[in-house]
Amino acid sequence: MNSCVKESKAPDAGFNVTETGVNSTQLLEAPLDVFLQADRAIRLQRDSIVARNINQSTFSFKIGYINFTVSPADTVTFPKTVTVDFGTDTSKSYTGKMVLKMTGKMRTNGSYCAITYINLITGKSLISGTDTIISSGVNNGNVISRYNMHGGKLLGYGSKNINYAGRVISKFNLSTGTNVLDSVEINATDANQWVYKLYSIPVIKLQITSDCNYFNAGGIVTDIKINNVLTGYFGFDFGFNQNGYTYACDADGAIYSSSYINKNYQGQFIFLAKKFQ
Repeated sequence: MNSCVKESKAPDAGFNVTETGVNSTQLLEAPLDVFLQADRAIRLQRDSIVARNINQSTFSFKIGYINFTVSPADTVTFPKTVTVDFGTDTSKSYTGKMVLKMTGKMRTNGSYCAITYINLITGKSLISGTDTIISSGVNNGNVISRYNMHGGKLLGYGSKNINYAGRVISKFNLSTGTNVLDSVEINATDANQWVYKLYSIPVIKLQITSDCNYFNAGGIVTDIKINNVLTGYFGFDFGFNQNGYTYACDADGAIYSSSYINKNYQGQFIFLAKKFQ
């Protein structure tokens, strides 16, 4: 999968566990990471302008290797454009640019942000698609947002294309800085015409805390159809590491695989999750 350990001996799954597992991992990590980058940029531009009392046509600032440019640079004028420039250093998680165009304050119900990508590359995939973030306002101290993905493309196993679409509903807590992905659904088709459906589990939601660069809790399920037959299953568990369920801030997670074709097949892998940076 993603730096996984070797699977223990098990009956044949009846489908390609490695290929579908790599594709499921890529579909899970890349779109969610792109959303987290855009969501963070929306907050950072606002917080930076407020903290510095900025009121000018353009304002630029840098965090780590990422450059942010806001125009117009105030808290009241919309539409507003935020350019997130990751640069050209291929040793970093991203290269290229992400451009956010906001119609209003993203803590106000009904405001939305259109996202475009300019040569944005992560994990060897050129990110594309027509994506938006729509605000549902603030409820109980949480900023509620919906991230819609349309026409997305990734490189999967063997550098083959994967097409995807989906949505994420997130709750960002203004007090703690914890971002809970309340609901996730991603639908995709790979180059073999195998169909993937990734979805969240309501009782164990993905979360990333303000002091951690990894999801430290939550789970995602992937169902796989081959030739229109429900064939395989993967369960991604971010609360698990080699010491058990610690919910620690680390890259460790577990993948559980099973087959709808051969009920005797069960697999378990340790994987290293992508770091959000």
